[in-house]
Order: sequence, then C-alpha cells, then structure tokens
Amino acid sequence: MSRGIGSLYRYSSGLLMHGNVRVLALTGLLTGTYVSMLNTALQPFAVSLGLGLTSLGFMQALGNRVGGFSGAIIQPFAGRLADTHGRRKVIVGGSLVSISSMASFLAAAITNAWPLLIPGFLLLGFSLLSSPASQAILAESVRMEPRKMRIVFSWVFFFNSIPGAVMAFVAGVIVDTIGYYLVFALAVALESVNLLLYLTRLGETRESSLRGEARRDAPTLTLRNVIEPPKGLRGFFATFATDAFSFGMTGSIIYGMMVKQFGYSGTEVGLVVGTLYLAVVAAQYPAARILLRFGSKKSLALSEFLSVLLLVGWNVSTSLPYFILLSVLFGVAIAAWVPAQQSMLMALAPPEGRGALAGKLAAFTGLIAFPAPILGGFLFDTLGYHAPVTLSVVGIALALSMIIRLLPDERERVRQPAA
Repeated sequence: MSRGIGSLYRYSSGLLMHGNVRVLALTGLLTGTYVSMLNTALQPFAVSLGLGLTSLGFMQALGNRVGGFSGAIIQPFAGRLADTHGRRKVIVGGSLVSISSMASFLAAAITNAWPLLIPGFLLLGFSLLSSPASQAILAESVRMEPRKMRIVFSWVFFFNSIPGAVMAFVAGVIVDTIGYYLVFALAVALESVNLLLYLTRLGETRESSLRGEARRDAPTLTLRNVIEPPKGLRGFFATFATDAFSFGMTGSIIYGMMVKQFGYSGTEVGLVVGTLYLAVVAAQYPAARILLRFGSKKSLALSEFLSVLLLVGWNVSTSLPYFILLSVLFGVAIAAWVPAQQSMLMALAPPEGRGALAGKLAAFTGLIAFPAPILGGFLFDTLGYHAPVTLSVVGIALALSMIIRLLPDERERVRQPAA
C-alpha cells in the first residue's frame, strides 16, 4: 500500500518536499497520535466520573475535535484573522489552546473532578481556531492547483490517521492498566512538540499585501454574517450542516453509548477505535484515487452512502465483533470524506477569503449541529439506545440526497462567491 501511495504523490516533482507540507504532515502525525488516544479514552472517562449520556452530550456540545459550540463561534474569527494577520500566528494560537485543553483533562483525571471537564471540552473546541488557517496554508503551498490540493489534503490526512492504527489499541490498555491521566499527559507532551515545530519550521503563505487588502475589505463580523451562508453557496452550507447534525446525534457519543449499553472496557473500546484508524489508513490510497478520478462530489456521496450503512449497522449490532467490523466501514467513509470536503471548499473560496470561508462554513455547521449530542444523549437516557441511532439514519439519508442534488459538480464551471 505504501508503494501505491508513494507512486500517486511522486507524479509532481518536489510536491511533498515543500516545507509547509512536511511540517503539517509531521504535526498531523503527532496530533493523530494523541487524538486517537483521546477518541478511545475521553468519552469513557466522562462516563467513569458518573456522567449520564445527556451530560456527556452536553460536554460534546460545548466543544470537540470537529466543532461543538466553542469550535463554531471561534472559527469565523479565526478565518478572518488568518486572512488579515497571517496563517502561522493563528495556527500557533490553536496549538496553545490545545495544550490548555489537554492540561484541563489531565487535572480532571488526577483529581476525579468532573467540573474540570467543562473547560477541557470548551478549549478543545476553541483549539479549532487553527483549522481554517491550516487548510489555507496547505492550499497556498501548492499554489491552489486543484489536483495538487487534493493530493496534499489526502497526504496530510493520511499522516494524521496512521498513529491511530496502533495508539487507539494502546490507549485502551493504558486506561485499564495505568489510568486515564497518562493518556492526557502524553497529549500535553505531543502538542507541545507541535507548538515548537510551528514556531521554528512553519512558513507564512499569506502575502502582506493580501493581508492588508483583506483588512480593508473585511466587513464587520456580526451574528448574521457569521451564520448566513454566502449567496450561491446556501445549498452547500445546508448540506454539510445536515450531515453534521444528523451524524452528531450518535457519532459524537457512540463510545459512551457502548460503555453504557454494553459495558465495554477501555481495551474493548480501543479495539473498536483502533480498527477504525486501521481502516482509514488502508482506505487512503483508493480514496485518493477516487477523489482524483471522480472529483469531490462523488467522493462525498460515496462517503455519505457508507455512513448510512454504518448507522444501520450500529442500530442492529449487539456484540463487539460486529462493532469492530463496522469500524472498517466507518474508516472508509472518513477516508473518502475529509480530503474531498477540504478540496471542494478551497476550490470554491476566493483568493482573498479562503480562511474566512472555511471559518464561516465551520461556524454555520457547528452552530446548527452543536445541540445534536445533547439530543442524542437525552434520547438514549429516556428512550434507549436505538432512538438516537434511528434518527441519525434518517438524517444522514437526507444529507446524501442533498449532496446529490445541491453540491456543485467540478466538471461544471462554478462561480466563486465572496466569503
């Protein structure tokens, strides 16, 4: 598989040797190491402190690695800052916030004080302030060439996924044999290394003249222009918001649901999460080929169809082997989704507003979707396991139809809207 991936990327000489691509691939590797451990440990940790699924849903709604309320409100400002003051400064800021979040979880694990989870989850969402800047710096590092963008987004995502194939299993064993605190301590250490790399190795791609132009032309940020989709992209925004809300009802709390419903241990949850990461890594090469051959829209449609099958499987599964097999399907869906979404977004964004558009999409989807885990947890606590999963199936099927009907086909010329 590694030879296939290498041959895919070598078609453009020097592409992967670009300094920023190297830096973000390496930091993605380190981030993927501790995030895969968090994915194994964090939800069971919250449940171990006595929280019900409604409370866990509330924590996830505050902030998580894909958004939540805090991630939604910070990213429009972060995108604007990335356009007006440079990408690198915003990425450094996001790393500092990540370290603070992990430190809060570590303190909660040492003291067994669940209130410390609140700042931890809030800061986890705020750490996404670096996301719009990271997407923009990658795209600009390859001069916005569509084929190269798809490749570097796939490349960085591949490196982000590699560690989970091992570390999710390791995290489950650590939790059962040593304790949750070691997982969070390792996360603090690894993100500190990321911060050092950003400070010493990451180069700025936003020219000072463009930063000045963006400052002059930037409208005042208000609640309306934060959440209102740009003209011409309303269907695009609505599609991703529908997906985020529908999947968030179950996907944001699924590992906590497994612990509550089936009594799985940390090691067993680690098997499920680790298999997910193995599948993401294994699917990277074929997913990248599909993205290059058929474009972003078809890749997104494939991913959403697989998500429907995944949720149906979660709804009828009753034992650990089934959940492990379904993690393979989950991994393929993720591998097809992430680079395709990022590529389509950067292709639609105007040069002066790439960070702003990425931030606006994150804010819109996040504000729509942040109540989803609360609703999912409430449905679980009141009606049982099947209620949130069934509702998620219906929502994801709707999102699939919206992808097919509303997203632009890259073979057609798309008018680029202002962010």
